[in-house]
Amino acid sequence: MRCNPSYWLLGLIPIALLSWLAVQFEHEGIEADLGRRAQESLARKGMSWAVPIFAGRDGALTGRANDDSEPERAIGAMRDTWGVRTVINRSALLEQIDHYLWSASWRDGKVVLSGYAPNEETRGEVLALARARFPKADVVDEMKMARGAPEKAPWLNGISFGLQQLAQLKRGTIDMELLDMSIAGEAPTPAIYKGVRGALLKMPDGVKLASEKITPPIANPFVWSAQNTNARLIMGGYVPNERLREQLFAQAKALFPRSALVDRTEIADGAPDGWARAAETALAQLANLKSGTADIKMRDMNFQGEAADAATASNVRKALRLDVPRSFKLTEQIRYPEQQAPAGPGNYLMAIAADGSAVEVSGYIPNEQARAALIELVKARYPGRPVTDKLQIMQGAPEGWQECIVAGLNALPRLKAGRALLNDRKLLVSGTTDDFAVAQGVPADVKAGAGQSCQTSTDIKFTGQINRDLSWHADHGRDGSLLLAGDIPDEASRSILMSAAQKLFPNAKITDQMRVVASPMEPWNKVAVRGLEQLSRLMRGSVSLVKTQLSLVGATDSRDLAQDVHVALQHELPAGFTTADKIDVVRKIEIIAEADRCQDLMRQTAAGGVINFDRAKADLTADSSDTLSALAEVANACPKFSIEIEGHTDSEGTDERNQRLSNRRAQAVADFLVRAGVDRNRLTAVGYGASHPVADNNTAEGRARNRRIEFTVRSK
Repeated sequence: MRCNPSYWLLGLIPIALLSWLAVQFEHEGIEADLGRRAQESLARKGMSWAVPIFAGRDGALTGRANDDSEPERAIGAMRDTWGVRTVINRSALLEQIDHYLWSASWRDGKVVLSGYAPNEETRGEVLALARARFPKADVVDEMKMARGAPEKAPWLNGISFGLQQLAQLKRGTIDMELLDMSIAGEAPTPAIYKGVRGALLKMPDGVKLASEKITPPIANPFVWSAQNTNARLIMGGYVPNERLREQLFAQAKALFPRSALVDRTEIADGAPDGWARAAETALAQLANLKSGTADIKMRDMNFQGEAADAATASNVRKALRLDVPRSFKLTEQIRYPEQQAPAGPGNYLMAIAADGSAVEVSGYIPNEQARAALIELVKARYPGRPVTDKLQIMQGAPEGWQECIVAGLNALPRLKAGRALLNDRKLLVSGTTDDFAVAQGVPADVKAGAGQSCQTSTDIKFTGQINRDLSWHADHGRDGSLLLAGDIPDEASRSILMSAAQKLFPNAKITDQMRVVASPMEPWNKVAVRGLEQLSRLMRGSVSLVKTQLSLVGATDSRDLAQDVHVALQHELPAGFTTADKIDVVRKIEIIAEADRCQDLMRQTAAGGVINFDRAKADLTADSSDTLSALAEVANACPKFSIEIEGHTDSEGTDERNQRLSNRRAQAVADFLVRAGVDRNRLTAVGYGASHPVADNNTAEGRARNRRIEFTVRSK
């Protein structure tokens, strides 16, 4: 029988196909088994970052390690796995962060964790801390892995402590830069406000409190009271801050030296303008009564008490009417005994009155020497003007009378007409002026001149023209600049607005084109600053204050933020002022387009110049300065975006050496840009070694193209 070879050939084909399939399935089984066992070995040794992959029995290590030693340890663990033949290293190092940042934001039932964590294990511990502190909140993890974390124990202790304080607040944020903590937020109650601020005085070991901006709750209505009875002074209600609370307590202690002081006040926001002056006046006048109470509810003051006599009652009434701010509604009821002894010769009075042509000095003076000295001083202040002396010699002058009357005299020449009246230890300076700055400055100058010698008050009437129809605006442009222009009440207002602008826009170039016109400072300044505060929360925009209309126009990428700004503009707006706003919610694509424009500018500028280093070093050559300076200008023209500086090398040398060299070169460029004025927090330096070539490393020309610095612009 003959054999047909074609039949044999047809039979061999399915056998070969089945053999090939068997080998493939066997390979997949081997790879899966080796991968599983290698991953378990790595996890047991605390290297969960490492990801093994296999082709047959040959493995490769991938993943991003936290330090230089970990890849070698991971490769050793893979090689020790039974059945592994070879292992190559394809892992990389996590990004190195110099200023290691971590943050937590708590608002509207959501906690957002951001910043950096050194590894997955620590990241899990941070998440567990957050969920334990906020068991009912939605915890959002936006943390990234990076190197550069501080020592683990104090870092985690600081995060745990910060989250504990944050959980007590109505809303707030924590920022950890290395081991420096900053915390801000709003307390829901006065007790929690006090408790959190007290806890921040005892930070965990190794952690430093960099800043604290905890605001107290808003009290509505804002009430305060003081009751003087039976050698006891009790203060209750709210005060705006701890400094003013201590100030009022010190004033009460000086005014009521023989009374027991009980302070039951709590810290809260919501005090109306002029509140401090109203409370200080109430305490000062209660000290002149045998007993009494003062109650302040928002802008209503109710003052009651018993005076020793009619004269004291009259003086207290006058002082209240003069010193309580006019924006407050005052109701007073002061009693005194019906049957009193006949009035004496009167208080110790001394007066200096001046008009446009003459000066008159009247009242009492203790002796002739004091009379001569005072008359000479008056003549020196008014050279060439006639001085009429109507003084009478009388003992009983109050201590410190000289400082008081001289403080009044020094203010009079600045007025068109005026009078300085010393009544025992109370000095009243009154008069008229058509200089708005003088009208504003005299009260403070009189008080400073008299010091502690007497109680001062002023009644200066401005007779010039006051412009109440001011037009002011602030523009925050796409380039991050801020322009302040238009009318402002005075130079003090300029200082207030510039200080607020520098704080709210720390990276902006601020241009001052404001001009001073005579106008009342308050509540204009308060409204203008509120406009700046809300403008700073937007991507760009402008705010204007025209007459009594505060208007805000701008753009943001958050609908919630737009609503928050709308509400904040109207919060406790002073009487007579109105607001309007038009805030566009822009799409993310517009932000991306702007980032792309900045990206193109950075790459064009880099391509048009040179960025060179000394051979095998990270030292920039002198011919790189012009290009890097131009890049710094572009970076500062795009202040809303962060910039990643990428270092790349050719393939000559070891992978480890190339990785380190590319890191150092990227950092050298970042350091140059910081010295040129770019905010360090916007820059990230990362080295990729030879892992991202753009040309053939087998030619000299290709290697030269691969040795490069690249820039990537990203939204923050």
